Parts: sequence; C-alpha cells; structure tokens
Amino acid sequence: MTTLVLLSDLVFESNDKLDQRIRSLFDSEQPSIGYIPSSSDPERIYFEHTRRYYNQIGTDNIQYYDLDLEYEESTFGAIFECDAIHLSGGNTYYFLSLLQKRNVLGLLRSYVNSGGILIGVSAGSILMTPTIEIAGYGEDADENDVGLVDMKALGLVKFEFALHWDGSEDTLNSLREYTRINRTTVYACQDGGGVVIDGESVELYGNVRLVDYRESRSDHE
Repeated sequence: MTTLVLLSDLVFESNDKLDQRIRSLFDSEQPSIGYIPSSSDPERIYFEHTRRYYNQIGTDNIQYYDLDLEYEESTFGAIFECDAIHLSGGNTYYFLSLLQKRNVLGLLRSYVNSGGILIGVSAGSILMTPTIEIAGYGEDADENDVGLVDMKALGLVKFEFALHWDGSEDTLNSLREYTRINRTTVYACQDGGGVVIDGESVELYGNVRLVDYRESRSDHE
C-alpha cells in the first residue's frame, strides 16, 4: 500500500490534524526516519530544523543520509530499513540530479511499493510526482543550474504539486494555464498544509486546491 506525505513547507505552528495524521502513519512507537538532503548540509542546519519537527510530534530517531559530498555507498543502503524516508526541500533540479547520479530513484520506488513511508517537503514533494517541470514555473522558480534534461521524477502519484501557494486567485489562474498547456492536474498547497496518500485515499490538510486541466479546458471553450 502506498503511503506518502507531500508538504509545502515544514512549519512548526502548522496543522495539528496534519501532524497527528503523520504520526498515525507509523506502526512503531519509536519509528526511524532516514533524512535525505537536497544537497549537502555540512552544518546540519536544515537537518536540525527537520529533526526538531519530528521531535515535536514524538519521533526521535532521525538519521542523516547524504547523496552529495558526504555520500557513502556502503552505508547509504541502510536508509531503506527505516520506517520512513524524508526528502528535504531545496533546489529541485539539483536534488533530482543527485537521485539520478546515485541511481536511487528505482530504490525509492521499490521502498514505497514494499510499504515504506515517503515524506517530502517542498522539492522533496515535487519529486514524488511524474515530473519536476513545475519547479521551473512561476515567480519563485528554481534555477536549473545543473543543466538537467531528464525531468522525470518518481511518479508515485499522477498529479503535480505547486508549493508555497500564496492563496491568491491570480496564482490559481496561472496554474490553470499550466495544467491546460501540459494536460495535467495540480494540487496548489499553502505552507502549513499538505497532502497525505494512504492507499487509494487522497487526504487534504490546510489550504489545498485542486487545479485540473479538464476544468481549465472547459473554461476556454
């Protein structure tokens, strides 16, 4: 059964229902979480922020697994024994290029298909979708500094994910155009909200809006 959590951002004063739902996904009283940064975090600044979040919801066993400068092939495989894997935020293009370089995409798919929980924040959430193209869309687009050509991501869900939605109708209209051009479906999510996939169910928490190309198409007809 597929179990995924897609978050726009990691906000401490966020959504109690969402936090409780994430905690309820674990069978273990003390689940282990493997953290993959989007790029090396030598000072562990972002890792510590994430660790504090999990501590707040009652989970203490968080381990750091680098795919970048500190990558160790011999020890990285242990992450797939964790109850959940956390994909951090950052530059989506760079993150995907690391997953491709280390041949981790297929391993992550197998992990989820075998019952592992995958939790993404920002870029990490986009990586669960079919493509990261939306990361280059809009005012706050990521820069493709690595010259990434293959935008195919994990494809664990059929929709795309728009981060840090400002709540405005203008942004939704822009996303409607995006879905119409790309014939896709997008969930726009404000910070503090998220989408939980539990088997066949899609659960929305916080301010999340569905933008579907079929509706956008009908607007133009």
